[in-house]
Amino acid sequence: MNKNIKALHNTVLTALFAALIAVATAFIKFNTGINNGYLHFGDSFIYTAACILPLPYSCAAAFIGGGLADLLAGAAVWAPFTAVIKAVNVLVFRAVFKRARTERFAGLRSFAAALLSGVFTVLGYLLSEGLLYSFPTAVTSVPFSIIQAVGSLAVFMLLGKALDKIDFKRKIYRE
Repeated sequence: MNKNIKALHNTVLTALFAALIAVATAFIKFNTGINNGYLHFGDSFIYTAACILPLPYSCAAAFIGGGLADLLAGAAVWAPFTAVIKAVNVLVFRAVFKRARTERFAGLRSFAAALLSGVFTVLGYLLSEGLLYSFPTAVTSVPFSIIQAVGSLAVFMLLGKALDKIDFKRKIYRE
């Protein structure tokens, strides 16, 4: 695949993942009733994007998709925080999951990467909510953030098993 085609391929996949992240976050959700918070599985697609796309593209997908989700869900005050947290989620994930082309979606390394990224999500929203509202209020949201992180990890691993079973990486990286 030549350089221009590869860049176009990555750009299209970035847009696709940004849309998947936004929809899975903004529309497939469960409201918690605390500070406009909600549980969602959008992080599952952030982890999937981090497994497939080169780092700048996967960060862009997470940044755009996460921020857009908050705008679509009526939680615009959260959009800047979410955009940054989700882009950094990719960096945390990729610090553990380094070999995008050869690593399995549902392997031990991807599990550890998603777990660590989930911990960062919990801490990122704790800090953000503390700055937006108050730290005592932010602490009350931590259990919901943990549930979201664990749920996203579980959905990602199930999706990863399915993608591994159909040998998705070999098909998408076909040159």
